[in-house]
Amino acid sequence: MRKIAFFGITGHTRYTYADTMHHSDAMPRSSGTGITNVLELYEETGNKGNMLHGEAPTRIFQMDRSGSCYVSAKSLIVDLAWSTDQVAAELSKKFDLVVFSTANMIRPDFDPGGTAAILEALSIEFVVLGMGMQSPLPASTDSLHPGLIALLDVCNKKANVFGVRGFATEKWLKSVGFDNAKALGCPSLYVYPQNILNIQAPDPHIIKSALTGGYISARTPRSQAIINLFKDANAHYVMQDEIDALSSLTELNEAPYLYNDASGELNKDLMESMLEKIHYKAMPFTSYRWFQDPNAWRLFASQCDVFIGDRLHGGVAALQSGVPAILISEDQRVTEVATFNGIPTVSTEEIKGMPLADVVDKHLSAENIQYFKETYFNRFQNFQDTFKNMDITLTVSAIAPEKLSHAPKKPRSPMQTRMNIMQQILKKLT
Repeated sequence: MRKIAFFGITGHTRYTYADTMHHSDAMPRSSGTGITNVLELYEETGNKGNMLHGEAPTRIFQMDRSGSCYVSAKSLIVDLAWSTDQVAAELSKKFDLVVFSTANMIRPDFDPGGTAAILEALSIEFVVLGMGMQSPLPASTDSLHPGLIALLDVCNKKANVFGVRGFATEKWLKSVGFDNAKALGCPSLYVYPQNILNIQAPDPHIIKSALTGGYISARTPRSQAIINLFKDANAHYVMQDEIDALSSLTELNEAPYLYNDASGELNKDLMESMLEKIHYKAMPFTSYRWFQDPNAWRLFASQCDVFIGDRLHGGVAALQSGVPAILISEDQRVTEVATFNGIPTVSTEEIKGMPLADVVDKHLSAENIQYFKETYFNRFQNFQDTFKNMDITLTVSAIAPEKLSHAPKKPRSPMQTRMNIMQQILKKLT
C-alpha cells in the first residue's frame, strides 16, 4: 500500500514535533480554561470547520498508515529554513503520493507561498482535493496573485487528479484554461457515507434539540435570521471562528473560566452578555460550543434532531453523524457544495419570520431527503471510482438508498425561492 503525505489543510490541533525520531507523536493542546487555551493552535486550522475538511482524506484513503502522515510545509520552511526544493525532495524520498487538500483558495490576491514550487518539484504523484472559489469571479485570472496562477497551472498540468468541490469552480477553471479540473465535491462528505444515507426525514413538530452555526460575531441579516429562527427552540450554537473574531474584547480576555475542554462548552453567561450587546436582543441558545476535535463535534451533533445553519462544515458534522441538515445558502461556498450534493438549502429571506417547524416541514420532507440521498450517492460513487482508477481504494463504502414509490422532485434553487417570495409580496401589494 502507498505511503501518503497529506499536505495543505490539517485535520487536528496538535503541535508539530520539531525533532526527527521514528514512531514519535505530537503533543496535544493543554486543557486550560482561558482564552489562550481556547485559541491555542488556532492558526493550525483557522476556522474550526477546516478540521473536518483536513481530516477527511486521512480517514478515507487506503494506505500504509504507519508510513503516512501530515506534513507541515510551514514548519519545514519557516522553522527549519528548508527550501521548497528540499521539501519536495524529502516528500519524494519518503512517500509514494502527496494529497494536497485545500478549500477556498481561489480568491483575489491570495498568495499560496511556495506551494506551487513544491508540487512542481515533486518526483512522485500528487492529487488535489476540495479546491474552490471563495466567491464568483469573472472569466479572467487578472485579479489573482501570480503565485496562485502558478499553483493552478501546476495542478492542471501535473496532478493525477485535480479535484474541485463543485461544478461552479470546475466551470470557472475551464473558462480560464485549466481544463483538467474535475468536480468531485468536498471530501469531508465522504467520511461516513452510510450515516448520511441512513438519514430520515424528521417530524417537524418534534424537534427536541437543534444545532446551528453562523456568523453571530457581527450584527447582520444573516445572524439575525438564525437568532430569530431559534427563539422558541432548544438550540445549541457551534462556533467556528467567532472566538477569534471576538478575541480583542476585554470580557473574553479577563474571564478566568471561559471554556470546558472536556465538553466543548463555552461560558454561557459570558457569551450571552457579549452577544446581546452586539445584537441588542436576548440570545435564544441553550449552549455555545467550540470543538477542538472532529470526533467530539460529531458526538455532540449526533444527539440533535436537525441542523439548520449558515456554516457549511457545521452542517457536514451533523450529516456525518446521521443528522438531517438544512444549509442557509448565502455565499458561493455553501451554495456550490449544497447544489453539488443535493443538500437542502434555504435563504435568509425565506426564513425571516418563518417558524422552525415550517422550515423543517418544507425543506426536510421525505421527498427532499430522498433527492439528497440519491444525488449524494451518485457523487460518492464518482469519487470512489475516480481513485479506484488510480489504484487507491477507499476505506469506506455505501449501499444505494431505497427508491421512493414515486420519483422525488428536485428542490427549488435559492434563486427560485427568492423569486417565489417576491411574487407573493407583489400579489399582496396588488
